[in-house]
Amino acid sequence: MRVLVTGSSGKAGRFAVTELAQAGHEVFHIDRVRPAVTLPGEFRLVDLTDAGEVYDACSEIRAEGVCHIAANPSPEGFPRQQIFQNNVMSTYNVMQAACDSGSRRIIYASSEMATGWLTTDAHPARFPFNETDRVPSPNAYALSKYMGEMIADTMSARHPDVGFVSLRINNVIMPDGYDVLERRRRNYPTEGSGNYWSYIDVRDVATAFRAALEGESSGHEVFLIAAADTCIDVPIRKAMKARYHIEPEFAPGHGDFDSVFDCSKIRRAFGWSPKQSWRNQ
Repeated sequence: MRVLVTGSSGKAGRFAVTELAQAGHEVFHIDRVRPAVTLPGEFRLVDLTDAGEVYDACSEIRAEGVCHIAANPSPEGFPRQQIFQNNVMSTYNVMQAACDSGSRRIIYASSEMATGWLTTDAHPARFPFNETDRVPSPNAYALSKYMGEMIADTMSARHPDVGFVSLRINNVIMPDGYDVLERRRRNYPTEGSGNYWSYIDVRDVATAFRAALEGESSGHEVFLIAAADTCIDVPIRKAMKARYHIEPEFAPGHGDFDSVFDCSKIRRAFGWSPKQSWRNQ
């Protein structure tokens, strides 16, 4: 498949480029800065907030599939208006230009924060929670990511022949960055608790993009992706009580160290499941 990946200078983007190229896809990748490492495929320098540049790249590449990963990667350290404008406009430009250029599958890098749970004092009534569980968020980054999903909804209505997939990606950990999770265990129960001690290895993010791109779906579908386990060695029920002073309902059979993000939907749809864990590194 002829594939376009946006955001190849970022950590998830460059792993996705490599994963797709190794799988035999013809990969083109774009970003507003050049990747720091040599990647397979053809790179082009494009500012995704500039609709003209995006249309020029998409109309020339004519990709069958698009993995839109580029975004302001952090909810902190930037003005809220800048985060929102960058993420929303780049997503609109890429999705519209891709549809107009004949793309048939568009995979969007949404975020765990689009659920809203991680940005308010509210908690789901039951764990694990799935894609249907959400609460409105006042956070600019979370809102921008959720707006990207709404853009996919509206694009899908206009382009019913295009399959849209939004991946709500958990906190991404690099293969050489597992010391971050070790620090969270040392600083339990506060550090890492913002997303209920969940995470995902960047290699699993890359395989999720490949699974969604190669899979079959119609309309717009949203999927949670996370590591199968928590990053702490304390049972999740005990951790919830220690950190949040709550004893929420858990589904029968939920393991002590299972993630509270229910990723069964993407497993059913595309056969994807996470392979990496801090416990086997």
